[in-house]
Amino acid sequence: MKRGVVDSGVAIGWIIRRHRSLARLNELFDSCRAGKSRLMVSLVNLVEVIRHTAQATRETGHDPVALLRGQGVELHVPNEAIVRRVARLSTSLADGFAAATALELGARLHTTDRELVAQLRSTRITATLY
Repeated sequence: MKRGVVDSGVAIGWIIRRHRSLARLNELFDSCRAGKSRLMVSLVNLVEVIRHTAQATRETGHDPVALLRGQGVELHVPNEAIVRRVARLSTSLADGFAAATALELGARLHTTDRELVAQLRSTRITATLY
């Protein structure tokens, strides 16, 4: 089964339904819901998701965590190995947690951040840019 880690931009874009790659994001989350892939989001990145979907949450009453879990997305708790990997990456802390989680789990990173993909070129992290 394909494993992936979604960064906050992917989750936010899917939740607020306003992203240039919304059709592809829908396919990604539908695949998880159907059990064809396994998606995770780091608890660190989940903070960004909650913050940046607050207005949509107020308007719709939909909890972002419940929406993600409803698609089968798993919440990942960072461990010491991930924290040490983050410390070695030349990224922001939040981006580092998404990337290090993908690396530690041997999963593909799903991101909306072009700059992050460029920063990770010298690593073994495989990424899909939306």
